[in-house]
Amino acid sequence: MRAQLLIILSLLSADLFSQETKSADSVFFYEQRQRHLEFSKQNATLLLKNTENQIGKVSLIYDYTSGNLKNAQMPASNSNIQFSSDGIRKLGRLKLYGDFTYSRIKDHGLGNSLRGEEIDDQPFYYFAEKESEVQRQKYHANGIISYELIRDKIYLSSGFNYIYYLADRSIDPRISLNWFDFIAKPELTWINKHFHLGLSGLWGYGVENTALKYKNKDYSNGVAYPDRITYLNYGYGYTRKMYDNFSRRKQYKGLGIHLATTLDSWNTLLNLDYKVSEDANGRSLESSLKNQVFSTYQSDQLEGQLLLTKQRGHQLQQIEAAYSTLIGEDYLEALAAKNYTAKSQMAYLSFSNMKSKGNHSFEWGLHARYRSAFKKDAVTSHLFEYSYLQPGLKAGYYQANPGKYRFSAIVSPSLILPLQTIANVASTQVTEFTTTITYPDYAFRKITSGRLDLKLQYINQTLSKDFRTGITLNAGFSKALDKPEIEYPSNFLPGEQRFSMNLSLNLYF
Repeated sequence: MRAQLLIILSLLSADLFSQETKSADSVFFYEQRQRHLEFSKQNATLLLKNTENQIGKVSLIYDYTSGNLKNAQMPASNSNIQFSSDGIRKLGRLKLYGDFTYSRIKDHGLGNSLRGEEIDDQPFYYFAEKESEVQRQKYHANGIISYELIRDKIYLSSGFNYIYYLADRSIDPRISLNWFDFIAKPELTWINKHFHLGLSGLWGYGVENTALKYKNKDYSNGVAYPDRITYLNYGYGYTRKMYDNFSRRKQYKGLGIHLATTLDSWNTLLNLDYKVSEDANGRSLESSLKNQVFSTYQSDQLEGQLLLTKQRGHQLQQIEAAYSTLIGEDYLEALAAKNYTAKSQMAYLSFSNMKSKGNHSFEWGLHARYRSAFKKDAVTSHLFEYSYLQPGLKAGYYQANPGKYRFSAIVSPSLILPLQTIANVASTQVTEFTTTITYPDYAFRKITSGRLDLKLQYINQTLSKDFRTGITLNAGFSKALDKPEIEYPSNFLPGEQRFSMNLSLNLYF
């Protein structure tokens, strides 16, 4: 079934990529144009405002990450092979966008996390200290279909987001995990000569199942092998030994307002989205399709994004701002009370300026990111809170030789500066979770580090008249600059550095 889905979605993407008279490589080449395109793919209103009516890209990607400058729930190294395709096409009164990505992932040296993709605020997952290799597969599809109800005035659209995910761990305790999410986003867009204004809804559901087992029963009692004991984390410190199969039922709902207009010659894209996620967590009952629910968790998230782009002669300027806030709370049936609270905030601001002269373009930019997170577990008196600021610079060079090739190089240094890091745990409440997760996270978030990102891109325009070929390399290196000693007993301490690399082979249509 999954193989059939892969083939069907790939064929649909290939149909979207049918060649038009112009090449799409320039859209994916310049950072500012690419950011504008990616912003436009988020919803139907911004997609309709985008002037691209027929472009496409197919990529084969290899990711690799390694290093011990990490927290206790990140793998020592990670490799990922991806196939990705996406495209935009206008067909009469329809405008379509679609993308599909298949990922095959291997985590090496992963401990304290018997789960799928990590969602930072989400409680209720298994963990064991013993490190192992975990293999994962992910199918991810996005799409938007917009139909013109009233010519040049009203569009009715539907977006969707589908994920199917598998994970297996190879040593005791072993897990077999599968989950899927499906989210629909209907949207109504009003268009006039001054703006595009859209109102959207969001509805979705998902199911996550985790089967846990031991091949060697000696490991399960935990007397001689404490690192093999499996715990279920109820919040942030409240844990219990548990070996039952685990199930999570998810529901999503939300609203969005989206605006595209021009303000004083600035092309303006604005998103404001509100999303509620509800999880029902329970044991899977073998003789029933239902679950024995022991807890629920709800998070409320508000996100705002703004992108301003201005063309003035041979100069292109871009400003981006983003903000998000999240509040999450659980409810434990056994206690008939709330236990876990999570809060987070993120703010981002960037400015970039690109100036072209002949076949050469030069870009410079500034950016800063702020993030804070708060987690509190009432039963075990655990509190963890941190915040940091990441300011950075960007410098880029582009060379475009029409009909021959394109080349670009972008370098971006940044600093990660801790602002506040707090870990409060009552001495009588120190558990395995405290020493294997809380205190290592505390040590990681206190580190001042530097990061250097590099992007190299080459696009060949001579091999075919119908498409362009290209290769892109993204590399990042993080280095600890200041590592304060911590006063707590920790089973893991972060290392000095971490390296990441992304290499992609691309076809542009």
